[in-house]
Amino acid sequence: MILIPQRALLLIVVALLFRGAPTWAEEEGEGAPGAVRIVLFVPADLAFPEGARARITQIADAAEAFLFQGMEGRGYPAGVKALFKREADGKVELLQVQGDAPMASGKYSQPNYAGYVIEKAAKQCHVAEFQHVWWIFIYLGDRPTRFENWMGMGNPDKGGWAMINYDTVPGDVRPDLQLTEGFNFEYKLKSTIHELAHGFGLPHMGPDPTLGLGNSLMGPNPPYYNARRGSKADHVYLSAAEAAMLWKHPAFNGKPLGPVEPAEVKLKGYKAVYEPETNTVTVTGKLVSSQPAHSVVLIDTRGEDEYWSRSYAARMSADGTFQIQVNDPAKVDGVYRILFCFESGVVSGDGKKIGPESHGDIRKGYRFREGRFEFAE
Repeated sequence: MILIPQRALLLIVVALLFRGAPTWAEEEGEGAPGAVRIVLFVPADLAFPEGARARITQIADAAEAFLFQGMEGRGYPAGVKALFKREADGKVELLQVQGDAPMASGKYSQPNYAGYVIEKAAKQCHVAEFQHVWWIFIYLGDRPTRFENWMGMGNPDKGGWAMINYDTVPGDVRPDLQLTEGFNFEYKLKSTIHELAHGFGLPHMGPDPTLGLGNSLMGPNPPYYNARRGSKADHVYLSAAEAAMLWKHPAFNGKPLGPVEPAEVKLKGYKAVYEPETNTVTVTGKLVSSQPAHSVVLIDTRGEDEYWSRSYAARMSADGTFQIQVNDPAKVDGVYRILFCFESGVVSGDGKKIGPESHGDIRKGYRFREGRFEFAE
């Protein structure tokens, strides 16, 4: 996600997303809960680029392949076979929306009009407006003109959106290649799917070099990763934490979320222990909650910005206990952010906040002094 410095802008886009929403009963016939709607948006004075549905179908194919294979490999297989609606020819359903203002107005340079696009798409194309995840491709013209300020946000309850640039540069997006390999790199495919994942509610989670898998989906963009000389720069993987957080999202299990009630959450018996022989930290604890959770996620800030955090996930035992092993811990001051992935589809630390601004993370700090770790209790 490209960070927008104006706090007011972020509040506006959050408000646009989280308006009152109807129940799923009111959307009967609209397909699987959480289904992704794909939109191609252009200003009033631009024509829709030729071949867009074919290209966006390639992008959608690559997104499905990456996400489904990654979730399967991490032990969190999706409960649906497709994320996107398809036409009879196999290409994705593409909702074409034209704005009311011309390109020169400057109205479409910032990611503050997702609600405007969604409302127009719902009215013009006769589809339900709420609880979907909207993947919005913005076409402002051919290179060098671009929509630069990419952004995405959402949660499993209300749905979400992502706004990215649509590029007409010649080439073919290939789902059989890595997201940062060949033309996929040229098209910024990793970042395109990264923003969609924000629409599903994922935060930034950086790569774990000890896995030898390259960059993580929710980690830094490829140039930033390359600047740090990260290993396997042409590889991107879906982390276990990312897979766990997606698993029960309506878009991935095909089931409506139902009424979201705040959960009573207590973390008991929390303990972190450093083991110098293996250079690992073992984190244990027990979730006591009014709602069942299938997994726990730990995000280690490592004293850096969120793009370089490391994430871990573990299944919850039947009694709510868990154990996570943090590999190669940073010898710095940092924070462990703890989240629970509930069977309902909600991801939260405190059981109340579920995004997009906050997941209510339980935060446990640590310090490194004179060769020793000091962990919060």
